[in-house]
Amino acid sequence: MEGIFYLLATVIILKGLVGVLQGLHYRRYFQREINDVTYSSPALVSVIVPCKGQDFELAQNLQAMLDQDYEDYEVIFVTASDKDSSLPVIHEVVKIFPSRRVKIVRAGFSEGQGEKVNNLIQGIHQSDRKSQVLVFADSDGRPHRLWLKDLLKRLYEPNVGASSGYRWFFPRNGNFASVLRASWNGAIASLLGNHKHNFAWGGSTAIQRLNLKRINLLKYWEHTISDDFSLTEAVHNACLHVHFEPRCLVSSHGDCTWSELLEWSSRQIIITKIYSRSLWKLTFLSEVPFVLFFCWALGKLVWLISTGVSTVNSAIVTVLPLSILIGVVFLLSSIRGFLRWEMVRSLHPEEKECLDRDWWGYLLLAPLVSTLTIYNLIISLFSSTVRWRGVYYDLKSKNEVHIIHDTKKKNR
Repeated sequence: MEGIFYLLATVIILKGLVGVLQGLHYRRYFQREINDVTYSSPALVSVIVPCKGQDFELAQNLQAMLDQDYEDYEVIFVTASDKDSSLPVIHEVVKIFPSRRVKIVRAGFSEGQGEKVNNLIQGIHQSDRKSQVLVFADSDGRPHRLWLKDLLKRLYEPNVGASSGYRWFFPRNGNFASVLRASWNGAIASLLGNHKHNFAWGGSTAIQRLNLKRINLLKYWEHTISDDFSLTEAVHNACLHVHFEPRCLVSSHGDCTWSELLEWSSRQIIITKIYSRSLWKLTFLSEVPFVLFFCWALGKLVWLISTGVSTVNSAIVTVLPLSILIGVVFLLSSIRGFLRWEMVRSLHPEEKECLDRDWWGYLLLAPLVSTLTIYNLIISLFSSTVRWRGVYYDLKSKNEVHIIHDTKKKNR
């Protein structure tokens, strides 16, 4: 068993070293893209924003979408119902920007796809036919003023089927669950980079209208709740790739409870299992050895301290090497977390106070982040049902979704 343990430790350390090297490479790419402020000629853009309910600081988020430093674009707010609680906020915000072209669309409900996907489809149908680019955004995100320009910067390059950013959570009060969510999400954000295996994120994605038919996007959206994974599959199947734009890491503000964190993170992993089985397997293979090592090593350390340490010499021989081993693995994960924290800090100087307050989450919580992911993976092994914005979906496959009309569940 000792041989297996040290073999596992060797694998984890090598993986950590590779992760640090990838983090340094990612930082170079990140800084290069941030410093590139060249923009292509502006195209007419339609920004489609599905809305449901009262997101945290919804008015500020919507104002950011209407106040873009971009010459010609329209914003389409889409709700499933004309009684949605977001509508009064939308109308009030629209009054602040009388010159902005805005449409408010009621999409209705669909039995074969998620509400958000249905909202996006109806938004596309209602968009200006002269729009050359369609942009998809989330109502809980707050983009910076150059977001549209940045998102379109490389959209016209050969073989780019879509351009995408990602979210970054900024806790308002910094409670433990919210900081853990930010750290968990940041680890996923670092998977994106200068390669052709990026996935689109539905809260910050742009696609040329002419590519809609080329990749047959609406067909991929017919029976799904995942707008972004389905869009990613459509782009890749058309032999195109998704460009990741670091400058389009969109701020998402607010806090969460432990129950909200567990539900949200488990939903991400269940959706990944259904719509990107290869990424789900890769997550499993990556996180299980890391958590196994930490549990095994800490168990050995406690056992040695409680049973095998009687003198200073015995402590040096038994406890010190194991402590150093644990420290090296922890240090490598902390370096990766520091690189993420540093990059976001350079991109969002306006969030300096929040990032400086929550630095410990990015540097110290890697073992807990992985433990949470293991919990999510276990949940996903036994369940394919998710709750999203108050609606329950039973995901039979990536091409079949059942909406659960259960009054008891809806009233939980």
